[in-house]
Amino acid sequence: MVLFVLLLISVVLVTSTSSLTCPSQKDAEVLIFGAGTAGVTAARVLNDQNLNSFKVLEAYDKIGGRIRNIAFKGVQIEVGANWIHEAPEMASGDSSNANAANINPIWALTHQAESCYAMEALQNTERSTVREGLFSAGWDPDSALKQLIEWSEFDFTYATTPEKSGVSLTAKNHNMNFGDQCFIVTDQRGFASVLQCIANFDHQNKILTSTVVTSIDWNDECVCAEVMGQGRMCGDYGIVTFSIGVLQNWIASNKFNGSLSTEKMKAITNSKMGLYLKIFIKFQIRNDDVFWDTSASYTYATNTERGYYPVLQPIGASLPGSPPIVLMTLTGDEAKRISDLGSNGKDKVREEVVDVLRKWYNIQDERLLTITNDDIEYYDWNTDEFFLGMFSNNPTTLTINDKRNLAMPEGRLYFSGEANNIEHGGTIHGAYCSGMDAATKILTAKGMYNEASNSLPKCSTSSGCSQESSKKQNCPPSGTTPPTVPSSAKGWYVSTFTLASILLAVLLVCGA
Repeated sequence: MVLFVLLLISVVLVTSTSSLTCPSQKDAEVLIFGAGTAGVTAARVLNDQNLNSFKVLEAYDKIGGRIRNIAFKGVQIEVGANWIHEAPEMASGDSSNANAANINPIWALTHQAESCYAMEALQNTERSTVREGLFSAGWDPDSALKQLIEWSEFDFTYATTPEKSGVSLTAKNHNMNFGDQCFIVTDQRGFASVLQCIANFDHQNKILTSTVVTSIDWNDECVCAEVMGQGRMCGDYGIVTFSIGVLQNWIASNKFNGSLSTEKMKAITNSKMGLYLKIFIKFQIRNDDVFWDTSASYTYATNTERGYYPVLQPIGASLPGSPPIVLMTLTGDEAKRISDLGSNGKDKVREEVVDVLRKWYNIQDERLLTITNDDIEYYDWNTDEFFLGMFSNNPTTLTINDKRNLAMPEGRLYFSGEANNIEHGGTIHGAYCSGMDAATKILTAKGMYNEASNSLPKCSTSSGCSQESSKKQNCPPSGTTPPTVPSSAKGWYVSTFTLASILLAVLLVCGA
C-alpha cells in the first residue's frame, strides 16, 4: 500500500497542470511531432481528407525516422528498419478483401472463435514470462543448438530474451498478424523511398525538417510546442510520434508541460525499447575469395555464447556492385555492451569479429580477416537522443491495457508510433497503422472524416478476433531442417529466401 502511495506521488510530481494561453492565430490546425512512418502517414491521411492546415516538425534534416540508409563502401545500406513483413492477404493472393468469396464462412467463424478464446486465455497470463510459457510447452534450451534456435526465433525478432518478455503481448504479436515470409530491402533508393511515396503531397511549409521540439504544452483548446531557435508554435491538435525511449526521457525531464493521466504515465513507464545493433563488415578480399557460403541467406554459429555474434548474413551478393559485405547482429545485453563503449566500440567489434570468424571457419590465412575500423559500420540508435533505442518490445511489466493506454489521447494531444499498436508493435507497418489511426481520430473529432477520401491502403481494425488473424513467421525465416553442417564452419546454414525489391512496398503503400 505504501509503495502504491509513493508511486502515485511520483506520478503527480512529474506531471503538471498547464497554464497555457492559446493564441488567437494558430500556426496550423494540427501539429505532428516527428516525420517517421507514423508522422508522415498521419500527414498524408489529413491531406487526403482536405485538412491541409498541418505542420510536421522533424528534428533531423530529412524524413524517415528509424528508416535510414547510408552510403558504405560504394553501396547503400539500411542501418535502421529493413524488413517488409508479409501480410496474410499477400500470402493468400488477395490484397484487397479479407473476406474473399472463396473463404468458407463457417471456417472464418471457427477461426474467429479460436482467436478470441485464445486471447481470453492470454488475458490471464499477462505477468508470466515467455520463458515460463516455453517451459510449460515442453521447450528447454538445454543444448547449444537449441539456444541458437531460440535466439534466432526470439531474440533476433524482439531484441530481448524470453526471460524479459511478457507472454501475453508477445504471443498476441507473434500469432495474430503476419504471413509466412519476410522481405529484406536491398533497393539502392532506400527503404525511406516508401515514405517519400506516402508523402506525395505539397510539402511546402508543411514538413519542417531540422526543427527540434524541446517541450509540449496543451489544454482543452490548443497544443503548443517550444521549438529550438524558433519560439512557440501552436495548433488546434497535436500528434506525438516519439519512440518509447524518448517519451520516457521527456517524462523524466519534465518536457510535457500539460497534465498526463496516471494511465498514460504508467503505460509509458512500463514499456521498454529493444537494443538491436546491426553491424556491417566489409572484407578486404575479392568476391571470389569469400570464405562464407554465398548461397545461404544466414549462417548461424553454435559455438558462441547466447547472443554473441551468433549469425552471419551475407548481403553483398544482393547489392549490385558491392564488395564482400556481411551483416552481424547483436541484441539485448550484447548490443548494450558495445553501445556503452561509445567511440571505442569499433575497436572492440573488430577484435571480437575477427576472433569469432577465425574459430568459426578455422581460418589459417589471416589475410582473409583483414578488417580496419573503416570497414565496420553501425548506427547506435540507443544513444541517439531522438530515438533512444531501435524499437519497442514487450517486457513483463507491460499489459494489454497499458498498450491501449499508450494510444489514448490526452485531451487534444494524440499519440502515435509503432509502440502504440498492439498487434504490430515494433514494426514499420505498426507505425503506419498507428499514424493512420491518430489522424482518423482527429478528423472524426472535427466531423471531417470521409472513408472514401483515403488513398492509402487500409489497416485492419481487428482486435485479433477475425479471419485476418494469421500465423507470423519470424524474420529471418527459419526455413526447413538444415543440412549437415560443415565441420569447418560449426554453423547452421539456412537456404536462401526471396529478396523483395522496395517496389513491393511502394506498390503496397501507394496503391500504384
